[in-house]
Amino acid sequence: MLFVYGTLRDPDLLSAVLGRSRKTTAEIMAAAPGFAVVHYPRRIYPALLRKPGAAAAGSVLTDLTPFEMDLLDAFEGEEYRREIIPVIIGEELHEAFAYVPATAIPADAPAWTLRDWQDQHKSRVLAGERATADELRRKLIAIRPN
Repeated sequence: MLFVYGTLRDPDLLSAVLGRSRKTTAEIMAAAPGFAVVHYPRRIYPALLRKPGAAAAGSVLTDLTPFEMDLLDAFEGEEYRREIIPVIIGEELHEAFAYVPATAIPADAPAWTLRDWQDQHKSRVLAGERATADELRRKLIAIRPN
């Protein structure tokens, strides 16, 4: 399971990165207790920040293949690392992978919302993100054993 809290919650971006329709992706609403979604400093995308008492809204993707996880790792790049965090699905506590920032994020970083990103940045960056994901997909296919 992968908890997504930022731009990967956008159906068009997720489809572009995975190379398949979001309609075919099993997705469940979830929250990450003890975390908040904030602006990654000097970026248009978010970071997951540990914050006692908060709960970061997001979704859990439950049907990702190992190849898709490798693709997402490459897409998220050096600025994030994948680690296991607690998530609440319904009323149950689970564990899921999430991309957390690889650098320290200031405790006073402003809140980030998907709606603001969609309104302010999506139309400008979507084609580039799709091209990046397509290139990463080609590279990963080329290095995978048959």
